[in-house]
Amino acid sequence: MNKPRFWLSGNLIALTILSLSVMPAIAQTKPQTPTAPEKVINAVTFKEVQTVLGVARDDNSGISDFSQGDNGGVIIAYHYYDVDQANYENDFSMDITPKIQQMYKKFKNFDRVRFEVITNNPSAPPLWIPFASFEVDRKTVEQLHFTWFVARYVLDEVLKNKK
Repeated sequence: MNKPRFWLSGNLIALTILSLSVMPAIAQTKPQTPTAPEKVINAVTFKEVQTVLGVARDDNSGISDFSQGDNGGVIIAYHYYDVDQANYENDFSMDITPKIQQMYKKFKNFDRVRFEVITNNPSAPPLWIPFASFEVDRKTVEQLHFTWFVARYVLDEVLKNKK
């Protein structure tokens, strides 16, 4: 009677040791999800544009997407977060102007850029609503040069194209 019990307990011990040595190997071989390649437009990556225009979040202004336009330009989806929720147009133009100037200084291959802007609306759903869309090009920004003039140009464009 001792022999079958010894044989059974020996097999159970061997099976336990084998399963403990195989389980970590199985756990480490999780299926790898392929990462999507980073979006590159005009030799500029999405993350590079985020360093200039900011990262869009529920409480922060920034770029949420960008794509190639039909005319060779760039289309930027921009989330504008207005803290005081008043004077949206003036606040937006003062917020975006230095970023546009920095964008054109940093990315020499950006010429025509179209901004599709949405803004926060905490008073009622949805949280983000269409605000404005406008186009700006390198020549205009370089001709206006000073921040105040560029801000005035952006403000005029926003007021003309407000949604």
